[in-house]
Amino acid sequence: MRKRTNLLDKDHFLRRQMLAHQAIPGYWYTNDIGQLQQVRVVLHQGDGPRRVVLENISGKRQTVDIEGWYALDLTLHSPGIERRRGRGRRDSGERP
Repeated sequence: MRKRTNLLDKDHFLRRQMLAHQAIPGYWYTNDIGQLQQVRVVLHQGDGPRRVVLENISGKRQTVDIEGWYALDLTLHSPGIERRRGRGRRDSGERP
């Protein structure tokens, strides 16, 4: 039996907050005025990430250093995660 996630669980909240601040290639984020930004590439150097390449919905790209990434006011917005979860339920015979 699969364990259900308690959305009020402190650990779940912290994991989600940490995920929102990570630059994950392919994931979409919403900025403070509601514009979508997708992380296209995370460039690593040495022991960690150094630069992040973002692309907005109209295709304009911008590169920020990792400190600039953490200074951006972004919220994780990745409906692809929900689609993948929904597909898994349908494959297992559950209704979405």
